[in-house]
Amino acid sequence: MWFKDLFDRFTSFISRKFSRGLNFRRRRRRFKVKELQATAINVGIVVAVVLVAFLLVFTFFTSVKMAGVSMRPTIEDETNLLINRGRYLFMKPSHNHIVAFESLSNEQDTIYVKRVVAVPGDTVVIKGGRLFVNGEKYDDVADTESITYSGLAETQLTLGEDEYFVLGDNRNNSEDSRYQSIGLISKKQIKGKVWFKLSFGDFGIVN
Repeated sequence: MWFKDLFDRFTSFISRKFSRGLNFRRRRRRFKVKELQATAINVGIVVAVVLVAFLLVFTFFTSVKMAGVSMRPTIEDETNLLINRGRYLFMKPSHNHIVAFESLSNEQDTIYVKRVVAVPGDTVVIKGGRLFVNGEKYDDVADTESITYSGLAETQLTLGEDEYFVLGDNRNNSEDSRYQSIGLISKKQIKGKVWFKLSFGDFGIVN
């Protein structure tokens, strides 16, 4: 009897010790899981912040520099410009938008800045020094002079489904869609919508 009683006490002691050991390991595992979860959340927050910052910079703060006087008086030569690269991911360029684009025939990767005056489906013609879109005199945002050179728009053009006609606001000092070197441009060529001027003395939203 005394042996059985001693054996029962011994097994009970071992069982308690073993049970405590298991509880300790469980607590340690729970602590490690919580620590890993907190680390994962912090990493996720950092990644999200970096991603949002990158998207904002990519979308709104890509810069180009105006080269030449073709957009006077709206934009002066050497003006630093911000373009919205995300604007045309889900939308199409519209009349009077000022866009930055590259020419298909351009070998120097020059970025041009011009105003969209006609979009897919429009008809365009320049006659008597005036621009006509869809048979009506174009209502210019900019105060432009009489156009002395009609170029490709001397006879009426009908734009295709992915063709845009662009002109500089300084119509008589601008290489644009009237010229064979640029011609009609496609949405693929357009880098973004010009929306802000950054240069000293020429600072503000572009219309």
